[in-house]
Amino acid sequence: MLNTGWDVGMLVVIFMAIAIGYWLGRRASRKLDIEEPSHLEPHYIKGLNYLLNEQPDAAIDTFIDALEVNSETLETHLALGNLLRKRGEVGRAIKIHQNLLARPGLPDYHAQQVQLELARDYIKSGLLDRAETLLQEMVPVAAADIRTACLRHLIEIYRDEKEWLRAIEAVNQLAGRRFGRLPEEWRVAQGHFYCEVAEQAVQRGDYLAARRHLKAALNVDRGAIRANLLLGELELQQGSVRDAIRALKQVPQQNPDYIPQALPLLVQAYTQQGRQDSLKRYLLELQQGYQGTSVALALSDLLAVEEGGESATGYMAQRLNSRPSLPGLGHLLKYKAQQESGTASESLQLTLSLINKLNEAKPGYRCTKCGFSGHQLHWLCPSCKSWGTVKTIKGVEGE
Repeated sequence: MLNTGWDVGMLVVIFMAIAIGYWLGRRASRKLDIEEPSHLEPHYIKGLNYLLNEQPDAAIDTFIDALEVNSETLETHLALGNLLRKRGEVGRAIKIHQNLLARPGLPDYHAQQVQLELARDYIKSGLLDRAETLLQEMVPVAAADIRTACLRHLIEIYRDEKEWLRAIEAVNQLAGRRFGRLPEEWRVAQGHFYCEVAEQAVQRGDYLAARRHLKAALNVDRGAIRANLLLGELELQQGSVRDAIRALKQVPQQNPDYIPQALPLLVQAYTQQGRQDSLKRYLLELQQGYQGTSVALALSDLLAVEEGGESATGYMAQRLNSRPSLPGLGHLLKYKAQQESGTASESLQLTLSLINKLNEAKPGYRCTKCGFSGHQLHWLCPSCKSWGTVKTIKGVEGE
């Protein structure tokens, strides 16, 4: 049995890759009318012998040492290194790439390709400092495509290390040689980087800097919902209620999927000003274009305060007939329990308790890209590392 986790199919793939590389090396030598090096065949036979004797590590090392490096065989080396890295053999992948860099006469572009793969090896193995240093050294001198790949990896490293200002700078460099706008992916990411910096500023009490960073987020990404949510919360805390309402009202226009996040702050802001009538008009206006449960719940709570439980009960019953939802049913039972007494009230309270437990047990948010689900909103999906793709779940059990 093989003791390195390699299966038969894997060995066949590697053997074929090396064989093709070996053949390409021989063909290149013939094209250039160069005498074929006599050391290749003995090494090749020796490596094959290791392979047949179930010693894949020794076989691979022998093949790598024997295989000539030129423009036609480089891809074979890189493919093998990439394959090893994906299989978790990162140390062996690093060895391949370091050996390639040690070969004399490697053209600049090919050397950059190898360095990029070596940086990816370091990232895979968790050696982020080494990867960062290597990538930073390559950015000023690398060819355009490799430079872009280096910056992308640097942004990912800065993201994981929460070096938000460096991430912003790297995104700016990504756009440096492109005279058009950044792709949406990077505009969205940079907007979130500014929001992260703003949250840090709020934590240290630097509200002026926080506002500046949030406005920068909106400048790079007009759809930066998170920036308006944070700005609304900040202005509310600072007593600038009108500014808070102005920021929060932008959220439904940016993306209605995030109305549930804006509503509690809007209700708080209008209530602080004693403008319940304005709040009611705004909620009714929202409900015309957005059928989510959160607006209906806010409206029913407002009706309960202004007109009493019966009015709220009637509204929620009508709402549930057209758009049934578990949270809506919970609200209806809450109002009914308040109106009843004795055994009827106790039964309703028990049912309400069960519904609340069901609501708490189920995930409330899901990533629209990878399907990750959880109980809280993540601006950066923990699974696929995408920004702004986690949203409130819709349907009978959710929004």
